[in-house]
Amino acid sequence: MTDRNSSSGAGLGFGISLGTIFGVVFGLALDNLAIGISLGLALGVAFGAAYSARKKNDGGGPGSG
Repeated sequence: MTDRNSSSGAGLGFGISLGTIFGVVFGLALDNLAIGISLGLALGVAFGAAYSARKKNDGGGPGSG
């Protein structure tokens, strides 16, 4: 089934989106969008990969507790 594949990709996509938003805000604060977006994307990919790995190891999402 594709459900498992789509859920693992959702964490990475969420991380990249969150990182881009963080990068734009951080870049505006430093008055350098290139550095802000680069740092934001790097942090976003790391966050998304960690979230995907944790979710995969848990065997479920936030409500699986």
